[in-house]
Amino acid sequence: MNGTPGPLVLVGPSGAGKTTIAKELVKTHPDRYTLSVSATTRSPRGGERHGHEYLFVSPARFRRMVEGGELAEWAEVHGECYGTPVENLAEVSADGSVPVLDIDVNGARQILKRGTGAVVIFILPPGPGEWVGRLVVRGTESPREIARRLRTALDELRAAPSFERFVVNAHLDQSVVDVLAHAAGEPGGRTSASQAAVLCRRLEAGARSEIARLEAGEQPTLAGPKRAQKE
Repeated sequence: MNGTPGPLVLVGPSGAGKTTIAKELVKTHPDRYTLSVSATTRSPRGGERHGHEYLFVSPARFRRMVEGGELAEWAEVHGECYGTPVENLAEVSADGSVPVLDIDVNGARQILKRGTGAVVIFILPPGPGEWVGRLVVRGTESPREIARRLRTALDELRAAPSFERFVVNAHLDQSVVDVLAHAAGEPGGRTSASQAAVLCRRLEAGARSEIARLEAGEQPTLAGPKRAQKE
């Protein structure tokens, strides 16, 4: 690879497990990859610490970051803002490591427009049952809130055809191997665009069915893997 490699961007619908993959990649290859910590206006959840899971900032501070060009990408999701500080990309690349970004579809497009040479990989869940299970596993949200998350995830899923690299996240260890293969430009366990399209249709059908169940007042489906890969 010539020159300094660009950031590694993991994108995909909520519940695909891209956050889990990003953390595992950095954990198993700390000399090669560094996790980019996003800024957010939302409040910390149980156990989350400033500077670890996120940079927790006020809405006013976030606006100043946007206006001052301090963010490489940002978006508003469910009333809260998330963004990648520009300094993350510069600082972690200085020591030769590659920043790993776990961001949404719009954020990935913003990064690509910056011409950073980013490798963007679209992460997909292996099937509708696993996907829905990951989205509802928290057990702290109402059926209406879960349906809203599913609709947002569907919007993210529909962006899949605009990307070129895909990893189906059925098993964490293999997913990390596949991501590394993409980053190195090697064949690896590639998922083709046509295979991804078929899977996306199955995922969309499953999500729509679950949304209909939730809107009919039924309890959410709790299918999915025992070890949920949360976003």
